Amino acid sequence: MRGEKGPEDITRIDAKKDLGIWLSPSMSFSLHLEKSAQKVSAVLRMIRRTFSRIIRTNFQILYGAYVRPLLEYANPVVYSGRTKDVILIERVQRAATKMVAGLKSMDYETRLAVLDLFPLEYRRFRGDLILTYALFEQGLANRFFTVDPANTRRGHGKHTAPR
Repeated sequence: MRGEKGPEDITRIDAKKDLGIWLSPSMSFSLHLEKSAQKVSAVLRMIRRTFSRIIRTNFQILYGAYVRPLLEYANPVVYSGRTKDVILIERVQRAATKMVAGLKSMDYETRLAVLDLFPLEYRRFRGDLILTYALFEQGLANRFFTVDPANTRRGHGKHTAPR
């Protein structure tokens, strides 16, 4: 490629981390979710090595401080909805809930109920609803959505008079 100062070599980059989000050349966020899962797994291993026995209250503090922020970082941006990515992140939370003493043999939904947690998919959906409400409530929706309050009949405005 030629620039103003002559030929330039363009280097190919396989992945780039910017603002804590991993980007791949295909602009897919799967790489970010894989890296997040790896980082959370490393944090869980560190917690297991540090604490010999983890009770429910300690887990809630540790999970809320060290694990959940890594799992939910930049969710409105990086969430793709791909089943593969959802399963990957949910698998990490499954492993985290098994760390609590006495809960390892219970099924995942029961562990979530005992620990007062929700599936990550539910938390993502809740965050999307809160963000959408905030956009409409603060009047910022016009920047992101086309809102036409006058046309509420979806093209059937001529049929308002009784026949």
